[in-house]
Amino acid sequence: MKKISEFVRKNENICIILLIVFSLFGVVFYISLGINDELWNFQNIYKMYNGFQIYEDANVICTPLFFYIGNLLFNFLGANFFVFRIYNILIFIIYYYFIYKILRELKINIKFSTIIVLLLIMYKNYSTPKVMANYNSLALAISLFGIYWLIKSKCEIDNKNIIIQSIICFLVILTKQNIGIYYFVALTIIILFKSKKNRIKIMLKEAFIFVILAGIFLIFLYTNGLLEGFINYTITGIISFAKTNVSINVYYIIIEVLTIIINLSITTFLIRQKKIEISLEEKNNMLILNCFAILMAFIVYPIVNEAHFMFSIIISIILLIYLINIILKKGEIYLKRINYVISIIFVCIIFIDIIINILKFLNWSKEVFNNKYFYTYKKPYFGVIITDEMYNNIDVITNYIEQKEKEGKDVIIFSSKAALYMVPEKQSNGFYDLPFNGNFGSLNEQEIFDKLKERENVLILLEKNEDSINWQENKNIIQKIKKEFNYIEDIEEFEIYAVN
Repeated sequence: MKKISEFVRKNENICIILLIVFSLFGVVFYISLGINDELWNFQNIYKMYNGFQIYEDANVICTPLFFYIGNLLFNFLGANFFVFRIYNILIFIIYYYFIYKILRELKINIKFSTIIVLLLIMYKNYSTPKVMANYNSLALAISLFGIYWLIKSKCEIDNKNIIIQSIICFLVILTKQNIGIYYFVALTIIILFKSKKNRIKIMLKEAFIFVILAGIFLIFLYTNGLLEGFINYTITGIISFAKTNVSINVYYIIIEVLTIIINLSITTFLIRQKKIEISLEEKNNMLILNCFAILMAFIVYPIVNEAHFMFSIIISIILLIYLINIILKKGEIYLKRINYVISIIFVCIIFIDIIINILKFLNWSKEVFNNKYFYTYKKPYFGVIITDEMYNNIDVITNYIEQKEKEGKDVIIFSSKAALYMVPEKQSNGFYDLPFNGNFGSLNEQEIFDKLKERENVLILLEKNEDSINWQENKNIIQKIKKEFNYIEDIEEFEIYAVN
């Protein structure tokens, strides 16, 4: 055991990365194909891989770094769900690794830091990594690196650090604009607190670096003919999205607010309590974590669901653990018995976690690597678990699309399910492939409907069962189509309509 402990201490970073990999690979691969964010994000990257343009043929309302990196991976490793899930694992390796590094930089011991990371991974049956590859997790992963760097540099905002932080801030904005803004505001507040003498100079440097980087990016968009579409979707579209896609879960909001209040209360108590000596380093750490915890809490809006909640509260969780750790250390409550219990928990969690992932990976392998599996590596759906029913459904609809193409007709599936059929067909119907409120850029409902009406030789598929329509879909346009277009027939779960 002593030799193992020595090896882990000498190779701490490698060991924690390997442990994170072993905590992800099984649960990430063993997930069935579904109509969700994973499919929609895959579709947009797959469109780019097949020569379509982001912000023109793909109605992406976020800044593009996540999609460009995904497209790069597709070009190097192949364009399929197996590679896309590797992308997810890579993002969450960075995400959880820097949570661990922050905890260690806050002087929380190896075993306890590892337990916290594993508990976060395993929370609610691995619900966070099961969100799959997306711009939120990537933006948070980059943010966590930035926070780690601030803590490691003792919150010194010198020339070197402001350059690094400005670049990190820009990369976060380039991944998800609202998270980037929260990062920028938190960083600015820290500068105001920590750089009283030269705060204006530092803030001007921050702004200058950001303007230079933003200028280069905008020139890139303009030369590729994407600037207008970028503004249309990421500014106009995102504002509309935030207004029309509000979903509130009071339970998550209460927890979020209570955690922030508890953290601020403990922080205030520790700083004002004269009997407890708080070092300058500890004060700096509390300042950094409180600023980011409060600002990142807004990630939960406008769709207050479990995934957004876990992303939005992660800094608050780190801060709360840090504050509890300070109280225990100052109160000298660290006992040998506690360390003994932690050691037992440490071993048990690692064992359970690895066994779960091995079993899930073996089950996934049995499904994918057998003669009955539907897809080869070159097919986009390679790597996913898919039911016979879904496979047959995709086969029927894609055959119908191909048949109508031979007759000179286009098929638009005005549904959140469109990606399911457009992906294997390698086609794009622009924003009609994801007809969510807020995903149409600057176009209003009437303009979207008129564009449909102007098209010739087009067939539109609509969900028959209204209860199956995604809550984010624009139901007003669906009703207009049903009212003003000609119903032809049914196919699978869809009704087919044609322009009058």
